[in-house]
Amino acid sequence: MRNNKTKQDYILITSTNFPSGGAAATYLNLFCRGLKLNEYAISVFMLKGNAFGKYTYTGPRKNRSEDGIPFTYLGFKQRPDSYFLKLFEELISIPRLTFLLLSLITKRKSTNILVYNSEIQYNIPIYLITKIFRIKTTKFVAEIMDKSEFKGSFFRKIKGYGEDFNFQYFNKISVKLIVFSHYVRDEYLRMGYDSNNILVQPNLTDFEYWESAMSEAKYTLGYSGTPSIKDGLFDLFKSISLLQVMNINVTLLVIGDSNFGKSRIPALKEECEKLDIAKNVFFTGLVDSLKVKQYLSECKILCITRPSITQTKAGFPTKLGEYYATKKPILATDFGDLSRYFSDDLDIIMAECGNPESIAEKIAWMIQNNEELEVISRRGYEKAKQLLDFKSSINRIIDFLITD
Repeated sequence: MRNNKTKQDYILITSTNFPSGGAAATYLNLFCRGLKLNEYAISVFMLKGNAFGKYTYTGPRKNRSEDGIPFTYLGFKQRPDSYFLKLFEELISIPRLTFLLLSLITKRKSTNILVYNSEIQYNIPIYLITKIFRIKTTKFVAEIMDKSEFKGSFFRKIKGYGEDFNFQYFNKISVKLIVFSHYVRDEYLRMGYDSNNILVQPNLTDFEYWESAMSEAKYTLGYSGTPSIKDGLFDLFKSISLLQVMNINVTLLVIGDSNFGKSRIPALKEECEKLDIAKNVFFTGLVDSLKVKQYLSECKILCITRPSITQTKAGFPTKLGEYYATKKPILATDFGDLSRYFSDDLDIIMAECGNPESIAEKIAWMIQNNEELEVISRRGYEKAKQLLDFKSSINRIIDFLITD
């Protein structure tokens, strides 16, 4: 607990889930818990309803998390599927958001608005009102979505243009930026943003939660998260196929799926069929964090084989801290800031991005060198805990927020 000279009330506005339901929700929950542990008041306002697989939120519109953090849905409590109802939700959410912001005008000297949202229709009233009335605003910039994510329908393309406008213009209106990578920091420095007002904090992890007793491995490899283009699962699949040719039989457990909308698993299974590895790869579907924790404990090696694209350069994976907290060996590709914090063969095993042959070689080595892996895993755990554990990292974030 900190002896605070400057007390501020924090208002978090987000388009993600809270307090659980995906990587962003996990990050924001830990951030809020850290503020609360240091006796700062924090309230969360969600621009959209809950969206996490088949889970339905049945609580009141205004509620509190298990840690006592108040949260409010500005739109529906449950995110709709149809475009018409999504539009109707925005027609409800945006006026409520506007009234919320206007209610803060008289408290502007003691209020800091935190924004975790990249959708332009919500950021227009946020930045218009905070700019006019000089309400302090801090923006989280967790990633830059790859352009391939916005291919397809007209509405997806419009969303992509909106996210780009947010990144190039609206985010710079914020008094401060919390970014997840040096890549994003450097982008804003090139745009003339003050370096003193940018903090690089590569995600947050609750190490106590993810630590688990060692159990007998049922699977050689494990992956958890939303299996999108940025996660490089096809490269991992190809490496398993290459190992099969080398008579090295490995199994992979893929934990997770899309949080909302169409499942990604059928396309992944189709790729496994093409590579003749369907019997080696297993899928859990979307599961809650307790199940993720259980499944990770059943894997010998945890993998994150991302390609080197804009999105992976700009972000930092939530799953990496969770992997390290399990004290298991980690295989990663050398994307983004990873090599800035961790070293191959010292505290992580690192393969080349987009190179299934390199990934296969590293897996083969890991299978054959258990004693060396134990040492590397211990070193990695200690380094990752210093970097990512939310109870210590939050102090750095608070110092950044309260410094003028």
